[in-house]
Amino acid sequence: MKIRVSLWLTICLFLMMVLAGVASSCVGYFMGSEALKVVTQPDINTEDNNRNQDPAGGEYKGLKIMKEKDILVKVYNRVNHKN
Repeated sequence: MKIRVSLWLTICLFLMMVLAGVASSCVGYFMGSEALKVVTQPDINTEDNNRNQDPAGGEYKGLKIMKEKDILVKVYNRVNHKN
């Protein structure tokens, strides 16, 4: 019994959809795991006054906090073309 061409095309389309789903899930998993590497658990003891603790994972590679005054000065200078 011969299998029709439309059945072969349906099987190929189904396999391509499954492979695309697997590839998408792998990319999402690896991107999510990289994004969560710098996330640390908050301190359990809130009475501890040591706020300058290093993250548990080692050197902090994520967001650098800037002072609001520095940002406003840069914006003002850029708007008014001052150096």
